[in-house]
Amino acid sequence: MIQLIRPDLNVDFLSKSKPFVWFSTAAAIASLVGLFTVGLNYGIDFTGGAAVHLRAPKGWEISQVRGALSDAGMKDAHLVQLGEPELREYLVKVQAEATHLGKVAKEVGDAIQKKAGAERYEILKTDVVGPQAGESLRVSAFLSVLYAIVLIVAYITFRFDVRYAPGVIRALLVDVLITVGIWILIRREFNLTVLASFLTVAGYSCNDTIVIYDRIREYSTLHPNWDLAQSINRSINQNLGRTILTVLCTLFVVGSLYLFGGPVLEDFALPMLIGFTISIPSTIFVANPLILYMEQRRMEKLKRARVGA
Repeated sequence: MIQLIRPDLNVDFLSKSKPFVWFSTAAAIASLVGLFTVGLNYGIDFTGGAAVHLRAPKGWEISQVRGALSDAGMKDAHLVQLGEPELREYLVKVQAEATHLGKVAKEVGDAIQKKAGAERYEILKTDVVGPQAGESLRVSAFLSVLYAIVLIVAYITFRFDVRYAPGVIRALLVDVLITVGIWILIRREFNLTVLASFLTVAGYSCNDTIVIYDRIREYSTLHPNWDLAQSINRSINQNLGRTILTVLCTLFVVGSLYLFGGPVLEDFALPMLIGFTISIPSTIFVANPLILYMEQRRMEKLKRARVGA
């Protein structure tokens, strides 16, 4: 049987974790600062606007549709091709004020008509999101992330021990915040699809960490004479092959979605590509050292309590 990692591998990951911990912490803080200063590039789901589904004139390509919208002054319109190119169906997302939302479809149609001349086009559907609804969705989006974190903390505390929860939460926050920071940096639109992808990253971030934690608890029971650092290192080494294979398999799938799924799936796949890649060092070098730190603090408190007694 082919083995990716030797069973007797014994790398001291904890001794090499400090640079990763400091770098990931700095990157997460920078992302948080960017979130409150630069901010995300919110799509119409969160700001309000209109989405116009149209069928372009025969023979038109996406570049011609984009050119027609640009010439009409809608340079900030977000254009997505739906289905195969021969269908000529496009989704035009335009941010607009509440008083202007009803005119967006007509303006898009006029822009296409001006370039198309006698050639026929068709407005298939128009969806409108008001500013108040967008603001409500924005609040709900951040609450959903908060609720997910709270429930994960509750699960880890119940399933393992409260000492294990900070490591999972730190790894989760690092993965999500750095992914958000990169999203802010590349100025891609943040919409409900991207939010779903971020929540997927948060869930995935916990998965491998929990498996390693389960192994740590197992070694602590089977080998009570081992110190905690030895149990943690042994657990990481034993799960290293699984970690690498799991991440590679998911990256192959998500990479295929990004490369071949078309523009509709790009915004869903790209955050997962970023987040899953970040989760590899995060699981190994960020989550586990915090268990050791929490245990050392617990032992120090016990010593002080004994001395005080």
